[in-house]
Amino acid sequence: MMAPRDHLADDLPLYALDALEGEERVTVEKHLRECAECRGEVEQLREDWALLALSASGPAAPPRSRQRVITAVAREPRQPQIRARKRPVWLNALGWASVSAAILVIVFLARQNNDLEAQLASLQARSAADEQQLRQARELATALTSANAEHFTLVANNARPQPQGKAMYNPPTGTLVFLASNMPAIPAHNAYELWLIPASGAAPIPAGVFKPDASGSATVIKAALPTRIDAKTFAVTVEPEAGSSAPTSQPIMVGTRG
Repeated sequence: MMAPRDHLADDLPLYALDALEGEERVTVEKHLRECAECRGEVEQLREDWALLALSASGPAAPPRSRQRVITAVAREPRQPQIRARKRPVWLNALGWASVSAAILVIVFLARQNNDLEAQLASLQARSAADEQQLRQARELATALTSANAEHFTLVANNARPQPQGKAMYNPPTGTLVFLASNMPAIPAHNAYELWLIPASGAAPIPAGVFKPDASGSATVIKAALPTRIDAKTFAVTVEPEAGSSAPTSQPIMVGTRG
């Protein structure tokens, strides 16, 4: 049985590095199945390579390991023909591990960025909603306190409890605030619609569609009515759920000034 220093000794270091291919690899593997001494030599060489690899970033490898590797490499004959050597498997694994780690970091950062953008969008939407509510509150305060505000009381007869409504209208700004109470429930396909009845005798102006809550209360805040319209009164009718451009039924509530 041949010792590792015979004609296969030059190929054992390459085999230990997984850099031997073709017939030479087949020959070495066949010999290793029969030679325990060579198998031991290959295992020792692999341990030495591992120690040397770790020594690049960790503690220094033992001098005996370095010397064994240097001796094994020195036995390799110098040949003019360049042999293509396969990249060591552990180097391939290290490369793929680095790439995988980089991909995971990129995916994590992308998800974090998406989460931050979603949170920012949510905060911006919430801020816009808060601003709208604040604007409506200011409009309500203006309608209630302005010297130009006109007040109308709307009532429905022959109903108990009696539905009531309060309309506060500011002609210079077209701002309208309407508060209703004791309103009867209304079918799902219908809604109540508020109308501004101009003093000029012109056609009624739609002033908002609403449905009461479970207690019969409702609020309409309208800031987009035509400005400087002198209101004779306000009225409420029952209309299709989307509202109408002109009343389609008789008023159930009509207002009086004051």
